[in-house]
Amino acid sequence: MNGGTNASARAAAVWSPMAARADGTTRVIQASDEGGPMRSLALLLGLSLLFLRMSMLHQILDYVTGVPLRLLYIVGIPALLGVVVAGGIQRAFRGRPTLYWVAFVGWLIAGLPFSSWRGGSALWLMNYLRADFIMLFITAGLVVTWKECRWLMYTMGWAAAVTVLSSRIFNNALNGRIGLEVGTVKNPDDFAGHLLLVLPFLLWMALSSKSPVLRVGAILAAGYGVYVILASGSRGAFVALIAAALFYLVRGTARQRIAFLATASIAMMVLPALLPQRSLNRLRSVISSSGPVEDTAESTASRRYLMDLGIKVAFQHPVFGIGQGQFANYEGINSRVVRGIHGQYQEVHNSYIAAASECGLPAFFFFVAGVLSSFRLLNSTFRQARLRPECQDIKTATFCIMLAMVGFCVCIAFLNFTYFFYLPAMAGISVAVYNAAQEEFRLRSVDPS
Repeated sequence: MNGGTNASARAAAVWSPMAARADGTTRVIQASDEGGPMRSLALLLGLSLLFLRMSMLHQILDYVTGVPLRLLYIVGIPALLGVVVAGGIQRAFRGRPTLYWVAFVGWLIAGLPFSSWRGGSALWLMNYLRADFIMLFITAGLVVTWKECRWLMYTMGWAAAVTVLSSRIFNNALNGRIGLEVGTVKNPDDFAGHLLLVLPFLLWMALSSKSPVLRVGAILAAGYGVYVILASGSRGAFVALIAAALFYLVRGTARQRIAFLATASIAMMVLPALLPQRSLNRLRSVISSSGPVEDTAESTASRRYLMDLGIKVAFQHPVFGIGQGQFANYEGINSRVVRGIHGQYQEVHNSYIAAASECGLPAFFFFVAGVLSSFRLLNSTFRQARLRPECQDIKTATFCIMLAMVGFCVCIAFLNFTYFFYLPAMAGISVAVYNAAQEEFRLRSVDPS
């Protein structure tokens, strides 16, 4: 009986935030004890990997030096090994988003034999698994405490700062639209989508930092980032920016709303004189359909055709789709055979429809469920923190992450970001933030006396 009692006490100590000392007093169990030194090292490597991916610094350095430095391999492989050894796989499953994203990948694997080009889809799948999907476990499996969540937020914020600086140094005006000279998202539309995700972390630095210099610098960098989004001329990013602004007004404090409206009013008067004319014309075409400019009418017609075809294909091949990454080939061949014209060989320009048409309706469900469940975890944490005066830092962090997700998830309805690392990484962040916040709520509610 005595041995059983001691075993029960030890088990309770593991699962309780309070553990008994030998002298009869208690101490708070530190979540950072999970995984020990191995997890701490893996966390450092994981945050370095996240910084490289979100800042695109590895691609910039390769471009500047002219040498493939392989930084992602140097940092990523040991970080992933650390996830496995330090129990990060199990920790990642402490949130429902992980289940949906694993189910999404499982469906991709199951559908591979039914692809219209199995070899092409196999290559897409391999690249997705080794470089993009793993970001879910890097973020959800290594970040445990709220202090580490703050490190993660700063990592994202500094990555955003590097991105904004890169847009200044490596600016590539593509037909009058601002993009980048280098990187996987150098296209103006893609780069604007990337900025929509990372800029809210600069806002978090401005709201939470105690350094006046850092706060002012973060505000200026975020402001210039918004300018770059508009100067890209991306109409999808413009719609997403409006959606993010509406979310900010609905969920922000009264003080934040006043500051936003004042800033927006000034920006609306100044920006028309600063933006490239072609970008300004493209943005105006979103608001007014009268007299579309330059190539906007042709672009709109092309995207509508691709979207309609994507929806049609999704219902024609509802189980496994036409194969991961195969929409462009399917469209080109289908146009030539069925319609008797030369195909565009373009992607669908909608991440959600791409998931449905290429991977099947179940994959589409898992994809959307992964996004919504991530937002739900963040929203739940935000609501809990809002009721606790001592947890306003948690409220601010979750507000900024949700702001990032709103803008980004609207924007990818106009982009081909289905198999990029962004959404798995954000799902992992939502799981880590939720679990760390629950622990922090318990710790902060403990009476120090």
